[in-house]
Amino acid sequence: MMKNQKVRFELKKIKAISLAAMLIAPLFAFSQTKDTKENEKRPEVSYKQRHSRAIQNKDLYADGIKIKKDLSLIDKAQEGRILDESEVPADELYGSIWNNRYVNTYGSIENAPDNYSIDLKNFSMPTMGYVTSNYGPRRRRMHYGVDLKVHVGDTIYAAFDGKIRVCQYERRGYGYYVVIRHHNGLETVYGHLSGFLVSEDDVVKSGQPIGLGGNTGRSTGPHLHFETRFLGKPINPSQIIDFDNKICHKDTYVVSPGSFSKSGSRNAYNLARNSSKKSGGNKYATKSSKYYKIKKGDTLATIARRHGVSVKKLCSMNNMNQKSTLRPGKSLKVS
Repeated sequence: MMKNQKVRFELKKIKAISLAAMLIAPLFAFSQTKDTKENEKRPEVSYKQRHSRAIQNKDLYADGIKIKKDLSLIDKAQEGRILDESEVPADELYGSIWNNRYVNTYGSIENAPDNYSIDLKNFSMPTMGYVTSNYGPRRRRMHYGVDLKVHVGDTIYAAFDGKIRVCQYERRGYGYYVVIRHHNGLETVYGHLSGFLVSEDDVVKSGQPIGLGGNTGRSTGPHLHFETRFLGKPINPSQIIDFDNKICHKDTYVVSPGSFSKSGSRNAYNLARNSSKKSGGNKYATKSSKYYKIKKGDTLATIARRHGVSVKKLCSMNNMNQKSTLRPGKSLKVS
């Protein structure tokens, strides 16, 4: 009896194992088929991925971080050279006058400083062409710049960091021309262009492309007419720049009444110096004038109260009315 029970148990065990094998075998076959198909479609590729931590010399990874940090600092330094778009270069010197229409728009400016030092270290040649015509009298008229040889389409560059004040066309004069106000107090003029690469109120760096050489306006051949001006008055560019060697004569240039003597505008300069004696003069010529740089949220009332003047007087000193918009970064005369 015990023997029969043992036989039955073994038979049941064999059946259970057989059933399990029948169920598992298809699954195993499916898995093998799937892997085989994938292997047929995708050839085996042997590769090795490299990670920073796998490099034995850990200093190499640290150096990479340092280089990235140094490049970031360089980028920030470059950004620091760029003027904020809401600001105006040498705004206090120019009495907050910013006009997008004319080369010399400073007829009403207060008297010019007796001496003013201009930093020239940031200079770039506007073009590498040679001088074809110098500054000075020309056929009963005054040539207020230096002409430099270019071909139509040659790139013209900004001489110093600054902001584009004028991009205009003058049919009987400059043709297409650009005027840039610079941080150092100078303004430069680029005439007879064939096209613009900048727009008014753009901020530019020294050496940045601003236009294309041409033969527009009153011109007898392709050239760049280049001027240097201070408070609207022309200065012979050759006093500032050595065009033969493509550099400035010195790192600084001191503007004085003598700077304008050869331009035929000495009388105009003296008139400008004496025209507003009653109003106190330019802050760089005397210490009596004070200026305040407008900040976000300022109003005429708060500025007037802060400096002990009336709103009416504040408007009178700055040739504005009480409804004028205050631009942050711009300067107002407060005394």
